[in-house]
Amino acid sequence: MSAIAPRTIAPRKIARVGLPQRRVSLCETLDRVLNKGAVVTGDIVISVADIDLLYIGVNLVVASVETIRQGHAEGRVPATAVEA
Repeated sequence: MSAIAPRTIAPRKIARVGLPQRRVSLCETLDRVLNKGAVVTGDIVISVADIDLLYIGVNLVVASVETIRQGHAEGRVPATAVEA
């Protein structure tokens, strides 16, 4: 029996034409997500022998309270999201 040697894959460098090279910190990214808002959706299915046992649909909204209130004032967010 022969052992298979792990392959190392060199990271690819992606050429970005026309975009300035700028590093963005985690704090700046989090600030932008909270100010603009983000929606994460996904599906989780647990199955055994091709029989679905459990299905979970996920809709996650990430935004600051201020962003949601502004969206409600502008008519972009339903009232049920603000009432809680």
